[in-house]
Amino acid sequence: MHILQIGKHAISISDVRDIKVQYDYQKNEIYVDLELNGGVQLSLNLPDSLAFMGEFIQKIKEEKSI
Repeated sequence: MHILQIGKHAISISDVRDIKVQYDYQKNEIYVDLELNGGVQLSLNLPDSLAFMGEFIQKIKEEKSI
């Protein structure tokens, strides 16, 4: 079970049910909204969105053996 620190929250990656990603390529910004088990929703700021996406990309690489 991998734990990601988001602001003051410790979130288990396995608790993430869905994500919504909004980005602005011209401004170099990406924002993530998380839906967690139990219906909790979190809107992440830019630094936390980048941290989450880094973890998510790593998870994909490991699961797909890339």
